[in-house]
Amino acid sequence: MKLYIFFLLFILTVPLFAQKFDNRVSENLKTLAFKYELQPEDATFKFTVPIGKRTQTIFVESSTSTYDKLEMREIYSIIHQSKNIPDQSRLVKLLMDNAQKKIGAWEIVYEGSEYFIIFTAKIPANADASDMKSAIDIVAASSDGMENQLFTTDEW
Repeated sequence: MKLYIFFLLFILTVPLFAQKFDNRVSENLKTLAFKYELQPEDATFKFTVPIGKRTQTIFVESSTSTYDKLEMREIYSIIHQSKNIPDQSRLVKLLMDNAQKKIGAWEIVYEGSEYFIIFTAKIPANADASDMKSAIDIVAASSDGMENQLFTTDEW
């Protein structure tokens, strides 16, 4: 009986801790020849894109959001992480840059007692490899440029 209860609890709780990766993303990244890591806690794809002599880390989420019949996925890059909220002059630069963007936007995310400045593009979850590559390029270039401008670093 104890074994049966243990097995039942195991079967019921596994889905809570294991998120399946979206193979639409892995197929696109394979087509694009990106070598990626899969983060096991949330099935997010992580890889680095070269930009001249610099690089930028990109994240593509397996999880999607649905709005009516539209299924969307997020592609993002972090440019800064800190225990302190970014100063006003940097926030103004980010907001002014947002006005110039046709795809993607700057966000400040507070998670685990830290602030993250990220650039994110939300695209259709069924985007093909070419469309995903365009979004990745936009996220990488926007993030790398602003990271260099605001922080003069190449940390991400």
